[in-house]
Amino acid sequence: MGSTPLPRRSRRFGVGKEIGGAVYVHRVAEHVLGPDIQRARERIPDDFAYTVVKLNLRTGAVTFTYSPDFDDSPEPVVSDQWIVRDCSAKFRRQPSDPYLYHHKWLMVPESYSDFDLVESRRRSEQWLSIPGVDKARIGRRSYWCTAVVPQIQDSMSA
Repeated sequence: MGSTPLPRRSRRFGVGKEIGGAVYVHRVAEHVLGPDIQRARERIPDDFAYTVVKLNLRTGAVTFTYSPDFDDSPEPVVSDQWIVRDCSAKFRRQPSDPYLYHHKWLMVPESYSDFDLVESRRRSEQWLSIPGVDKARIGRRSYWCTAVVPQIQDSMSA
């Protein structure tokens, strides 16, 4: 495997994954996104146990996402969500073929200790080095598990 550069944490916030005009952070780092996050959080149910906060940098929409396996899975599932836009909040259930988070180590501060950040970065290096991965499709669990994970496992045994 060749050396593939890893993505970097958000320069604007010091933590977070920036992609597609949005930044994603773990809830432990949501404070870096500013006071609008607190106002948006007041619009979702108190008992919604979210894991990840997504801020759309263009529209200001905030998405609170439950990810039950965030600390345990290399590519955690994007489960139920609350999306807050302006004065409205909308609930979205996890689809049958859910989305996955990649590079989860970007979403947490370097001091985060609930998973191994070094191992998480290593996982990113492994799959980024695989040629021919369709990055437009890796977000769905079905594609990831059938087209990418077997290649990661093959590269580890080579």
